Amino acid sequence: MKYALFLFLIVSFSSVAQVQLPTNELGQVQYQDLVRVPDSKRPARQLMEQVRAWANQYYPQASEAEQQFDQEHNILFVRTLYDIGKQSVRYTLTIETKFGRYRATLTDLIVDDNGRTQPVRAASSTVEEMAAAADKSLKNRDLLEQIVADQTSLYQQIDKSCRSTLASLKKAMTVE
Repeated sequence: MKYALFLFLIVSFSSVAQVQLPTNELGQVQYQDLVRVPDSKRPARQLMEQVRAWANQYYPQASEAEQQFDQEHNILFVRTLYDIGKQSVRYTLTIETKFGRYRATLTDLIVDDNGRTQPVRAASSTVEEMAAAADKSLKNRDLLEQIVADQTSLYQQIDKSCRSTLASLKKAMTVE
């Protein structure tokens, strides 16, 4: 019986555990990959051609992705979104190429829930933070726990989606 209670407490805690997302020096959510390609002598322009081919495949024309290319500096900007449940998460992907390497950065993550937008924070909320923000006007702890669980799930899916995008780019760029 003690083991079942202990297991239940661990599962309950982990379902509403706070999710920490990676941040930059300003504390804003940011995912970044700096990757050296196998052909270290490959020029930036050739790398950018490969990046653009990946982007055209990863973000099909029918999607809502907006791509802008700075040819002078070999930088590709992609503004698009992830559909996560009934919400969408807008983001900017910036890919810069240099001789034998590239840097991909995901920033400006904003949750759009039927017209209500809010930036993605560095960590999902806890029940205590939600209760303090509600200023005791919301006393239903079960409701607060459900809101926190929903946000935690959303943040886990955001983390998974961002990491998946960067992994897809890395796979495409490091294939010899």
